Amino acid sequence: MENNDIYHYGILPDVHFRFSSAEISYAVTAASNLHGFDDAGTELLARTMLAAFFLADLVKEDTKVSVQIRFYDDSEIHSVLAYSTRNGRLKATLRHRPEEDIESGQISEENLGILKVFRWKDGECIYQSIVPFRNQSFETNIENYLRDSEQVPSFLVAYVKLEGLHWRIKGLFLQALPEARPEHIDAVRELAGKLEEEKSKVFEGTVSQALEILQSSWNTKFEILETGRPEYRCDCSEEKIKELIQNLGKEEAMDIAEEQGQIEVTCEFCNSIYRFPKAQVLELF
Repeated sequence: MENNDIYHYGILPDVHFRFSSAEISYAVTAASNLHGFDDAGTELLARTMLAAFFLADLVKEDTKVSVQIRFYDDSEIHSVLAYSTRNGRLKATLRHRPEEDIESGQISEENLGILKVFRWKDGECIYQSIVPFRNQSFETNIENYLRDSEQVPSFLVAYVKLEGLHWRIKGLFLQALPEARPEHIDAVRELAGKLEEEKSKVFEGTVSQALEILQSSWNTKFEILETGRPEYRCDCSEEKIKELIQNLGKEEAMDIAEEQGQIEVTCEFCNSIYRFPKAQVLELF
């Protein structure tokens, strides 16, 4: 599979909107293959990674965003989690619920679970928002979060499709700037609705080609300010795992080391394994 992943950041000056466009097909495929997710899991993972990337465009360079959905106990999927930086450094994972832990009963007609959006800086959470994940489309849930939590009109169109053996994941995110007037917002809302209906055709080629099509059909300028290449990259390290062990406290950490002869930690994002013998665990305290 050829790596065509790319992102563009820019503005629509005629209607006072900012936009982010991206293809993350290669990054999502890397995550899916690494963990062996099925098609349903990969599709959910793809949409979550797109959302994390688009929301990361709204923060500063040294901040990253996580998007997590925790589903109720009658769902086969326990949760999905994706992180992204503004320059497209992505990592993600999905957890299935053990069959014996799935509770019988119907999923709520209104809510499927909980949506959590966090912002992180230097390992510390600097912002959090927790809202219901409603029984609506994924994109509508993200738009509702932005409307209710950020109070900024925003529109998200995601193209997620399995074509033969390869996934194609592309999208466009639009958000009103302070100068946008109600008529601008109404116009972009209508255009985003039309794109949702025509996205299979518009996103048939590259993301750059999709922007050219939209610029012509929408009769408005897409001014690109930044271009980059997203990638799936885990940022785990031995030092971070050591800090994790230290946070357990000496007593609990040594109890685990005594029982097992070591502490072994597997990164849930990249499957890297870190092993610390009992003597090395003791040196951490």
